[in-house]
Amino acid sequence: MRTDIVIVDDHSLILEGLKSLLSSSFEGSRVYIAQNASQLLSLMKQYQFSVFIVDIALPDMDGFDLIHIIKSQSPEAKIIVSTMHEEVWIVNKLKSPEINGVVFKTSAGMHIVDAVKTVLEGGTYYCPGFKKIYKEKEKNSNVGDELSSIPTMRELEVLKAIAKGMNTHEISENLFISENTVEWHRKNLMLKFGARNATDLVVKALSKGFLSIPLN
Repeated sequence: MRTDIVIVDDHSLILEGLKSLLSSSFEGSRVYIAQNASQLLSLMKQYQFSVFIVDIALPDMDGFDLIHIIKSQSPEAKIIVSTMHEEVWIVNKLKSPEINGVVFKTSAGMHIVDAVKTVLEGGTYYCPGFKKIYKEKEKNSNVGDELSSIPTMRELEVLKAIAKGMNTHEISENLFISENTVEWHRKNLMLKFGARNATDLVVKALSKGFLSIPLN
């Protein structure tokens, strides 16, 4: 049976590399690529995909929001997250019933084929790196459990900018979003961390592991 696979990632080298690897590993299957969420959603209007390989750090939409849209439109689709983010709070979010597999980009070439085979057979696949981090997380207190909800990728970008001392206008220009959007993310961060002001927000984010020194 032919398997149609689609990969969404904003790094062209990763796209082409994974496409080549999967095309040679699944003969007779078609592998499509998209560089952002908009392109993927357009492809979904034309084709029915069995497997989605999704980067959660996309330029036009939070990857977790995109996954929710995919599952709402294609409930039977298998979703594998391919990500460079190995932070514990991201790992925690990746343990979602909507996600069938996780492969870190640092080892995608070694594990992506096995991941696709496993999810097509109805299983769940986690690369060794993910399992190691998740095991360590289970040993320690979960840094995200005290929050009302985990910050999104965009909120974490705004959080880091706040920690660097940027004002709303500077964050807006740096992240290419409107000042109103910056204020919206700032408000959400304050609520999620239960912070009184920017200083309190940064202190709490540091204590829970959402920020580290030095800020990169």
